[in-house]
Amino acid sequence: MSEPEGIRLQKVLAQAGVASRRAAELMVAEGRIEVNGELVTEQGRRVDPRRDVIRVDGARIPPVRGHVYL
Repeated sequence: MSEPEGIRLQKVLAQAGVASRRAAELMVAEGRIEVNGELVTEQGRRVDPRRDVIRVDGARIPPVRGHVYL
């Protein structure tokens, strides 16, 4: 069985500092999240944070940045 592509939307929102995973699930249920201009209505949607445009309440979350190790 192959691994589904992408990362769960809730995890991406948590990594971006928008909300915890559980709070992100509530935000999806309230209809506050858009991916590529489409309102997200189902839990567990997978996204590619480098390619997809994710908006919360109309504001775009910052794209994923790589870590810098010193």
